[in-house]
Amino acid sequence: MESPTSLAVAAAAALLLSIGVVAASPGVKAPSAAAEPPYLSPRPQELTWGIGTVDTAAPITAGIRGDMAVARWADRIPAQAEGYYLSVAPQGIVIAAADSAGLFYARQTLAQLLMDSVYAAAVVRDWPTMGERGVVEGFYGNPYSHEARLRLFEFMGRNKMNVFVYGPKDDPYHRSQWRMDYPPEEGRRIAALVRAARRHCVKFVWAVHPGGDIRWERSDSVALVRKCEAMYRLGVRSFCVFFDDISGEGTRGDKQAGLLNYLTESFVRQHADVDALMMCPTQYNRSWSHGDYLATLGTRLDASVRVMWTGATVVDMVGREDMEWVNAQLRRKAYVWLNYPVNDYCIDHLLMGPTWGNGLDIAPLVSGFCANPMEYCEASKVSLFSIADYTWNTTHYDAETSWLQATAHLVPAHAEAFRLFCDNNVDLGPTAHGLRREAESAGFTAAGADEQALGAYFSAMARAATELEHGNVETYLWREIEPWVLAMRLTANRGLLSLMMSRQLIEGNKESFVKLYEHYASMTQEQEALRSRDFRGSIKVAQPAVASRHIEPWLRERVASLIASYKERYDYRLEVFPQQVLANGTYLIRDAAGRYLTDPDYTKPGAKATFARKRNTVNPQTQEWTVAYDAATGRYAITNNQARRYLNELGAFGTNAYDREWNTYEIIRDDASGRFAIRNGGRSGRAWWLASPTGNAIIYADETPAAGDMFTWSLEPVE
Repeated sequence: MESPTSLAVAAAAALLLSIGVVAASPGVKAPSAAAEPPYLSPRPQELTWGIGTVDTAAPITAGIRGDMAVARWADRIPAQAEGYYLSVAPQGIVIAAADSAGLFYARQTLAQLLMDSVYAAAVVRDWPTMGERGVVEGFYGNPYSHEARLRLFEFMGRNKMNVFVYGPKDDPYHRSQWRMDYPPEEGRRIAALVRAARRHCVKFVWAVHPGGDIRWERSDSVALVRKCEAMYRLGVRSFCVFFDDISGEGTRGDKQAGLLNYLTESFVRQHADVDALMMCPTQYNRSWSHGDYLATLGTRLDASVRVMWTGATVVDMVGREDMEWVNAQLRRKAYVWLNYPVNDYCIDHLLMGPTWGNGLDIAPLVSGFCANPMEYCEASKVSLFSIADYTWNTTHYDAETSWLQATAHLVPAHAEAFRLFCDNNVDLGPTAHGLRREAESAGFTAAGADEQALGAYFSAMARAATELEHGNVETYLWREIEPWVLAMRLTANRGLLSLMMSRQLIEGNKESFVKLYEHYASMTQEQEALRSRDFRGSIKVAQPAVASRHIEPWLRERVASLIASYKERYDYRLEVFPQQVLANGTYLIRDAAGRYLTDPDYTKPGAKATFARKRNTVNPQTQEWTVAYDAATGRYAITNNQARRYLNELGAFGTNAYDREWNTYEIIRDDASGRFAIRNGGRSGRAWWLASPTGNAIIYADETPAAGDMFTWSLEPVE
């Protein structure tokens, strides 16, 4: 079967050989004392630096195993597929590869050895640790444009990634209208993508997602084969079937296995040049696994089919234990689908920090490894650069070094400014999936309470944002990150203003304090108004969040504290400061029927709060609630006064340690009625609290219910 890259690589080989024929005598130049050898990425398996440099006119000998041109070096060619031997020396350049892909990758390494107008002398023996390494476009949101995919393939080829799985959730012909053929123009674009991927040594895998409305009958089996035949005519030679994120009849493992076996027999094995199928199961992570679903796939699914896997949870890094567990279930090596740096579930955040946490010893346990990127294709390349590094040479992967090289590669003219930007766009924020990245805004956390160091850090942030804004950043990347760069500049300036406010308060300058706060509030509003992808027809719109793990909570808490201190000392222009919806204090919380929210039994861990029709005069604390504003989140904690137990996001009394990300709530006042709505916040989601008219506990709604009284509460101060 012809390699998907054979045409492109054969042309590259011919070019290299032709250069060798006409090349002049090699020239060798001694490096300057300050010269450093270039950084090679992905990191080669074996690298020996030579002495000096080699002229670009040096003769080149190139070929693959079995070619007479490289017979002298046959014993130096790695045994592994895609491997190569590269020697750059005064007497000439030798490229001897295991196959056409190895020849292509050797050429990428040679290009990295170029220093100005000469090559660094070196000997490289190299091969990939993982056989399939790449990207799965599998996120929810605005799919990549055709042009973005073309740029991505070029990036992947340079970084030795060889698989692209096409599965954007919002392509209707992939998912909701999977039985239908692409319209002619869209079909031509798919065909162009297949050809472009092949030119960069990338296998284009087209995925179909039939599980949402699959009917387990012959007509749908035939429809799937017919759709794959249509894609085959467009040039696709690799296929994947998704059954992720569905419910109902489509989730049956036995039926999925039967369909994939039918597709294998009726389509794959009818074409000598079609690869074995891949599939994404419904239970694609361990936390969602139950029953005999995975075991059914393991026993019934054709042995050739590769099964994708995200690890212990939906969003997590993958370790050895994850792979050993699932491989035993599937009776084959699973294919990693890494849900990072994808941000469709935390769209306000760019994930630009180092890519770390995947096991360095899992290569023998995987059949492939693809990363699901962000909707922001160019920004995703910070992480994808490191994913390429990790999958090529897993054992020796170093996340920090790879990140430093990735940032320099993407914004070479402003690498330090870009790194500072990336360092403030690391954490995912509170999400249902739970993955966090604490190491954000390192310079800020290192400064501690040192106001001079904090001022220096905020000033550096502002300068970096301005440098990127006015500097030489590649256009496509800038279009993606611009709102976050603007947000970083505003965050930095707000930080500086907060330090100035503190100084004015210490010095007793109330007029200056108020003016500085007005500037702070104006910048905060400007930052909150920033949007990304806010265009007509956009599937998702982001409100950029920058430095949200440490700096933003610090700012909110600090400014709230400064305002509180100001109010204790002055009554000058108090109207400019935000007014809390509810003053901190003790309240009775009553539903629309007048029932009292009550702790029914403070000795019972985890019990739900209930409703009582009468005031408890014997033990009144069971119905009294301390409501306290949390400046770091802008939300409220709600604690029962009987045993000081906090109310959690389930309407029950928390038994774990209080966590402001989980256990603070929005309180919204209805000015017309004077009543309040209460809503979960942070990691606990955004559901509204409702008082069930028939039950005796809090229930929830994701959307504001039409019946207004059902979700409004009175909060009556206890005198």
